Amino acid sequence: MKKTVLIALAILMAFGSMSAAAQQPKKGKWVIALSNSYYGNMWRKQSVEAFEEAAKQAKAQGWIKDYVIVNGDGTQNTQISQMNSLILKKVDAICINAASPTALNGVIDQAAKAGVKVLAFDSIVSTPSAWTMDFNFVEQGEGGAQFVAEKLGGKGNVLIVRGVTGSAPDQDMFKGQMNVLAKYPNLKVVGTVYGEATTTVTQSAVANILPSLPQVDAVLTQGGGDAYGAVQAFEAANRPMPIIIGDNSAEFIQWWMKKMNDGYSTYSICSAPGIGGAAFWTALAILNKVDVPKKMSLKVIPITNANAKDFSTLKPGTLASPTFTWDYVMEKIIKAK
Repeated sequence: MKKTVLIALAILMAFGSMSAAAQQPKKGKWVIALSNSYYGNMWRKQSVEAFEEAAKQAKAQGWIKDYVIVNGDGTQNTQISQMNSLILKKVDAICINAASPTALNGVIDQAAKAGVKVLAFDSIVSTPSAWTMDFNFVEQGEGGAQFVAEKLGGKGNVLIVRGVTGSAPDQDMFKGQMNVLAKYPNLKVVGTVYGEATTTVTQSAVANILPSLPQVDAVLTQGGGDAYGAVQAFEAANRPMPIIIGDNSAEFIQWWMKKMNDGYSTYSICSAPGIGGAAFWTALAILNKVDVPKKMSLKVIPITNANAKDFSTLKPGTLASPTFTWDYVMEKIIKAK
């Protein structure tokens, strides 16, 4: 059964990881790799940084020999090729943020046969050869759509900005959004674009479609920087600002704080890029022969008008996210009841 861990972003960001120390990893000669399918948005960059920060700490402690980071171009074939190279290098574990839920299954099975431990995180895969760690993306999509439905009284025009093309999170968040919209026949989807969870791509995609659209009352986004891109597109077009579901970025939150003074109200939610660090520590636990659940799911808390100010000092170019430590991962994710 999938294990769900409730992660209160505000608490973790304010107070860090749990103070109770878990049993430390063994000294080891392991090499842990990251295969990241796409590097084109701030979420992915922050996730890679989280992995690298954890890996550097583990290397300094002598818990691993080394680490490898490989970033792809968003295509399945490139990632498959990179995975094959990691297998040939005989790394001990691979954390993979996959370009597709299914296309990487074959190469992951090959890795498992070669003795490589594979943990798929964020954008996960369907092969049972891999451990998986993701977020409840369907619920995330439902949360934003439900806020819009209630705020608009179940009637209005909605623009949907989808995420990284072909990825599992995009498919699940879109499913969640449509689950809610199906209950409100007077909420009309007037346009759909792909923003690749990126500010610049979203701004361009929204700007291109806006001239053909009637009044837009709400924009459903997926996070990672897309919401602020939508903001910029509407401002540049001098169109009335709709309800834009936020992306947890520093830029969006700063803009939101200013608009809040004029009565603007919205809802922001995005998976935590710090999961890159959590994935590293979980892979290390697997190599340490810890009994790690095959399926793990993390749930994030949304940012609302009530707590947005708690995130107002985020560094530009970053997203709200906790930093996951070995102790926290061991106690609150791997061993959580």
